[in-house]
Amino acid sequence: MRKTHNLAQLQIDEFLKVGDTVVDATINGGDATRFLASRVGDDGHVLAFSAHKKEIDEVAASLFLSGLTARVELIEKNFSMIPQYLNPAEPVAVFLFQTESGLDAQALVQTIQRVQLYLKSHGLIVLDGHLADPAIVQTLAYAQTLPADAYDVRYFTDPLSMETALLIQRL
Repeated sequence: MRKTHNLAQLQIDEFLKVGDTVVDATINGGDATRFLASRVGDDGHVLAFSAHKKEIDEVAASLFLSGLTARVELIEKNFSMIPQYLNPAEPVAVFLFQTESGLDAQALVQTIQRVQLYLKSHGLIVLDGHLADPAIVQTLAYAQTLPADAYDVRYFTDPLSMETALLIQRL
């Protein structure tokens, strides 16, 4: 059986096109950054954020070894700074947030509210985490307030591990 993380990637694969711009908001180990970079092609662009220089350096090395460096812009800033790096003329296909227990849930919801303006038609905002994470809980509560004629909201939860993928899609 597939993990919720894999189900989220399948959904991303379905809507992501070569040449798209995507954002990895919380690079963590860089697996998602490499996944996104491998999908956008040579003409695509990945903005990858981390406030930790060590994470940036590790992901940079991994991207180099994978031959994906040219597709990714590593930005040593917290995810809340994402809107400052976006161009309204270049809509974003996917915003990916990997949540963990220490993530500032309020800052996440505020950032999601701001980046929605840059999401292209049928684009996705994806949260990958744990159902008990306050960031997932608060974002799900926010997502339930979105107009059903403008957004589709889905989430997958593994009832044994409580791993969760929350997907918000602009229609």
